[in-house]
Amino acid sequence: MKKIIWSPVLFSTLVLFGVSAEAQNLVLTNAAVFTVNNTRDWAEAVAIDADGFIVAVGSETEVIAQAGPQADVVDLAGKMVLPGFQDIHVHAVEAGINAVLCPFEAFDDLEGHIASVTECAKNGETGPWVLGANVNMVNLLELHDNPVAVLDVVVPDKPVLILDDIGHGAWANSRALEAVGYDRAVDQNNGNIILRNAAGTPNGIVLENAPHNLRSAAFPPTQGNLDFAYDSLLDAAAELNRNGVTSVSDAGGYWPQGHHQVWNWAEDAGVLTLRASNAFYIYPDRSLDDQLSELRAIFHNDPDRRVRFNVAKIYVDGILSQATGALLEPYEKALALPTEEERGFLYFEKQALFRAARELSAAGFQLHFHVTGDYGTRLALDAIEQADPQSGPHRLTHIYLAHPSDYPRFAELDAIADLQLAPSALSAEYQNFIGAFIGDRVDRLLPAGALLDAGATVTLSSDWDADELNPMVKIAAAVGRENNGFPNVASAIEAMTINAAIALRHADRTGSIEVGKFADLVVLSDNILDMSVSEIATVTIEATLLQGEVVFDRVGQFER
Repeated sequence: MKKIIWSPVLFSTLVLFGVSAEAQNLVLTNAAVFTVNNTRDWAEAVAIDADGFIVAVGSETEVIAQAGPQADVVDLAGKMVLPGFQDIHVHAVEAGINAVLCPFEAFDDLEGHIASVTECAKNGETGPWVLGANVNMVNLLELHDNPVAVLDVVVPDKPVLILDDIGHGAWANSRALEAVGYDRAVDQNNGNIILRNAAGTPNGIVLENAPHNLRSAAFPPTQGNLDFAYDSLLDAAAELNRNGVTSVSDAGGYWPQGHHQVWNWAEDAGVLTLRASNAFYIYPDRSLDDQLSELRAIFHNDPDRRVRFNVAKIYVDGILSQATGALLEPYEKALALPTEEERGFLYFEKQALFRAARELSAAGFQLHFHVTGDYGTRLALDAIEQADPQSGPHRLTHIYLAHPSDYPRFAELDAIADLQLAPSALSAEYQNFIGAFIGDRVDRLLPAGALLDAGATVTLSSDWDADELNPMVKIAAAVGRENNGFPNVASAIEAMTINAAIALRHADRTGSIEVGKFADLVVLSDNILDMSVSEIATVTIEATLLQGEVVFDRVGQFER
């Protein structure tokens, strides 16, 4: 039996050369293994067979005996082993793409925006569109009441699209507006918000669903764009692995751009280092019948594949910071951006939402509802009441507000409550900012603790790249929160492992460290159940294993 003392370099050498295709089991020992099984047992060692399945969990002596005399043994020197983290709300392909688009930031004067657009135009002069990301819409509108004019002067001859910093808006010039018919669009209840200037014509700022049609026009599924999206996916997957993530749900789902194809390519090429249960975005301004026809053709839900496209992403409302989140009671102050209603905005009329839930779930799609306001949350729960439970569990994500009377409904409907508790969302600055919009309701913002108390299955996701990805930072924030946080570190771990596996419908194969499950594991530098909450954010991811193969080690010394 070969005994190997832990080091990232030796661990990666083991993966490359030490485990032959013939059949040596791999044993991780001298570890603090938190299994997250039904009784939340601890173990010292885990054995993994050549196919990447867990074949033994227990004491070092027992596991090595079961693994056999030819097993390769890795001594983890007391490090912690957990099931791999599962992030059920990410934007993986978008994160990769956004990382290379021309960057923007908030400015005190308009000249900063003009300079950024000019630089973008230089960088993108060989392409048909000028593309940028991360502009703040409120900041922009404070500086100019007709931003389209700024872009038209700087780039008059090709379409310009600058995506916002929160995924709910975009800044476009006249050429871009014309490309999707927004220069002629009339206001209607179809999910699109097209802001207008004093003359009543579009001012270049579009919100909610409207940016998605611009994205589709700017990123058609040409071979060049698909190659770019493919490279972006691989970059994003590597970053997710660096953060200990082994399973995701990509919530972007912009199928007209062909994003689903690049996931399939990565799996077919044998380079996909994640499990993925991904979503298709449902467009509120397109025929549901037509979308269902197209989506059925690209739906797949084979549990033996690493990637599945089996989720329908339905936006119910917008976001509180644009006063487009749908509330039961009016906003407290004048809206930062104009909307149709003082209580927010809905992507779908109520009956259209319910119809979409019924027909998509009947077609086998798990439902993933974007909600931020308490009325949006209630409508999503109402829609789940009408949905086919066989394609569930269905889930709500974000849930900035829910009315307390709706908390018990999550457990009653077997609905997953998925929240993002990034430090930025829990900061006093953000609380004060949102409190100006919703008043005393800020006291029940992001009600994770209340939902747990009501018996809901709660998950913690990142919404990366909009928010913090690092699981250690998220756990520290969720447990360290004084009001409505997680009661302890173990419950936060569960929210990012077994609960997330339940949400992704593969808890029979992942989410805990048990015999017969995949060896999707993460190795941490320290035992986070044996330290103060304030120290957790400093803990490092040492290694990530997907089905027994190391897809990340801390020093990056091995080739995949």
